[in-house]
Amino acid sequence: MRFSFLTPHPKHILTKITKIWLLYIVAALVIIFGFLVLLKFQIFLSHSRVADYQAKQIDYQTKVIELDAYQNRILFEVDLLKSRQVHNLIVRDVIKNLFNIIPDQITIDYIEIGSDFLTIKGSTPSKEVFKFLLQDPLKAIFGKSNVSFFPLSNGWYHFVSTSRSVISIIEQPKEADR
Repeated sequence: MRFSFLTPHPKHILTKITKIWLLYIVAALVIIFGFLVLLKFQIFLSHSRVADYQAKQIDYQTKVIELDAYQNRILFEVDLLKSRQVHNLIVRDVIKNLFNIIPDQITIDYIEIGSDFLTIKGSTPSKEVFKFLLQDPLKAIFGKSNVSFFPLSNGWYHFVSTSRSVISIIEQPKEADR
């Protein structure tokens, strides 16, 4: 018995067009999932690079702090050396001026220079030569000058002169706090 004039065709659950649409939907989902995995991987790599850069930044900051401390130390030492160089120049000038006031007749054996005193030991042909040629300039510079004479066998005198000043004749370099 036949109720239809058409010949029966097999019917599929999914038609050809539905299969094509399903293929496109699955391909789109695969592409979207692939981009999602790629983005997650890129995010992971970015986080690891950020962590590396932060570690490098901390390392660089500690190196900068160390270099700043080293630079400050070098600057401190340069300032200290400059002050000591000025002090040495002052001492050199004081010694040079001291030797300039010593006359040729007086022989010096020992000189000790402190910040507020001067001790000279030597020999002189007479007490008067010492008093007029050396003791008067020393009194003018220091304010207080004492001398002791000891006679020698050749007629000369050995002397020890100690001169003191109220103010410092040689400024000491100032030591800065470290």
